[in-house]
Amino acid sequence: MTQPADGSPGGPQDQPIFLTHLGGELEDALEHFAERETVVVGLDFDGVLAPIVLDPTTAHMLPATAEAVARLAAAPGVDVAVVTGRSAHDVVALAALPTGTRVIGSHGAEWGRSVDTGDGPVLESEPLDLTEEQVTLLRDLERETMTLAAEVDGAWVQTKPTAVVLHTRRLDAATAEALTRRTLDGPAARDGVRVVVGKQVVEMAVLEVTKGDAMVRLKNSAGASAAFYAGDDTTDEDAFRSLDLAAGDVTVKVGAGETAAGYRVTDPEEFSVVLMRLVDLFESRTAPRPELSQETDTHP
Repeated sequence: MTQPADGSPGGPQDQPIFLTHLGGELEDALEHFAERETVVVGLDFDGVLAPIVLDPTTAHMLPATAEAVARLAAAPGVDVAVVTGRSAHDVVALAALPTGTRVIGSHGAEWGRSVDTGDGPVLESEPLDLTEEQVTLLRDLERETMTLAAEVDGAWVQTKPTAVVLHTRRLDAATAEALTRRTLDGPAARDGVRVVVGKQVVEMAVLEVTKGDAMVRLKNSAGASAAFYAGDDTTDEDAFRSLDLAAGDVTVKVGAGETAAGYRVTDPEEFSVVLMRLVDLFESRTAPRPELSQETDTHP
C-alpha cells in the first residue's frame, strides 16, 4: 500500500480550500465515493467525531461535525453508523444523533439505532446474547480489575455489556505502564478474553468481535457498493483492513501513528472538513438542475 497522505497544509493557492488543505488524492477518492448509488459511512466517536477529553462523560461532537453527520444521514443512499468501543447506550446519550442513525457499540458487539421517543434520543437495540460462562467471566474481570485500579489513585474501571475497560489517562506515564502490565498479566490473561490495548486503556472483552467484522456486516446488510470509515485508535485498524481501497472504499486515520488507512488527517477539527466535503458531494448530486429557458430565438 502507498504511504498514507499526511494531510498537511500546502499546495497551489488557486485550488479550492479543501484541495489546498487536505490534498488532491483524498478529494479524488471522496468524489469517486460519492458517485456510488448506495454507501455506508462508519465513524468512530472519541477522537474522530468528538475530541478526546479526560472525562469521557463530557465528550461531545464538534458543532460543525454534528451538522455534517445530520446532513449526511439525510442524504439519499447514505447509511451512517457510529462504530465505537463505547457502550452504544452511552453514545446515544452523548451524541444527539439524528433519528435512525445506526449505533454499533463495544467494537461491534452491540447493534442498534438512535430513536426519538419524544423525551430525547434512546437506543433501540438488538438483543445481546451472552452465555452463562461469558457472564461469569465478565463479572470476574470486573472484580479483579477494580481491585487493581483501587490501588492507584486516578485509575478507573468501566464495565460495558461485553467488556471491562481499565482507564489510565489520568496517570503519569510510569504509573500507567505499571498498572497496564499488572492488568495484562492478571485478569487480561484469562482464557476466553480478547484484549485490546488502546490509548491509555486496556479493554478485556468476552466476545471475539472487531470493528472490522462490524464494517463487513454493515456493508453487506446495507447492500452498499462502497464504504467509508474513519478512526483514530488501534481498534480501528481492523476496520481499515476489512475494507478494499482498490474497490472504492475510503479509510481515514485521524491523528498520528502507523496505520493501514489510505488517508490521514491531523485531528477531529480537520476531520470535520472531510465530513463537510462529503456532505457537499452527496447533496450536490440530488440538487435540482436549473430549468432550460423556454424563450424562443426571435432574431431574423
